[in-house]
Amino acid sequence: MKTIDIMLKKLLGVACFILSISVTVLMVAEIVARHLFEHAFRGLPEIYLLLVMWLYMLGAGLASANRSHLRIGIFNQVFTGLKKRIYDIILSAVSLVIMFFFISWAWGLVDWGIKRPQTTPILYLPWLSSMLSIFVASILVAGYGIRDLVTAILGLIKPSRTGEPFKET
Repeated sequence: MKTIDIMLKKLLGVACFILSISVTVLMVAEIVARHLFEHAFRGLPEIYLLLVMWLYMLGAGLASANRSHLRIGIFNQVFTGLKKRIYDIILSAVSLVIMFFFISWAWGLVDWGIKRPQTTPILYLPWLSSMLSIFVASILVAGYGIRDLVTAILGLIKPSRTGEPFKET
């Protein structure tokens, strides 16, 4: 299981890197074309908008994988020992419930996009692509939420074996 986690983190990292480079190159090309050649590439913003959606959503998955998403830092300093482990379980459980709602909403968006297909105005690219990025991110984040909840529960049951559940790996 740890091997799959490591491979998925690397895959997400590579995807985010490639998307970052792609978006940067396309935006620079657009700026250069407008200012040096006084000509805009029609449809180029549509392409990098869709790529940016995937970058943001896969970046959210990567942040969850690395446990680098936003947290309330003061609680980690105030709570120690058993209180911290209980806090970690509550935090993970609440986050996971919210993620299941997010999956439901994201699927509703994808379903709506399938039933009422829409395209970008110039290149006629399907908007379903950006909707799918939100759904994929919701699945990734929920998967890592399950991992965090299991880790927190194991940290309560056997703290010496698993250590601190949200310690950076």
